[in-house]
Amino acid sequence: MQFLDEAEKKMADLLIATDESFKKIFDEHKEIEKLLNKYSTKPFLTPEEQKAIKELKLKKLNGNDIMKKIIKKRIAG
Repeated sequence: MQFLDEAEKKMADLLIATDESFKKIFDEHKEIEKLLNKYSTKPFLTPEEQKAIKELKLKKLNGNDIMKKIIKKRIAG
């Protein structure tokens, strides 16, 4: 997760290993990334695909925000 500093990355790794709900969000984040990469290889996107990309990006951003909040809360104790 490139949006995290070193301490946050360590906490994220710990949460992935120990917190099922965090791991679920993380796995979903990775799956969205795969889907977005798949779309990026296409030379042309239909309007439906463009809409799907927007929705995936919003979902990914929301996941980032949720994970970041959980990590910061755990680091703060």
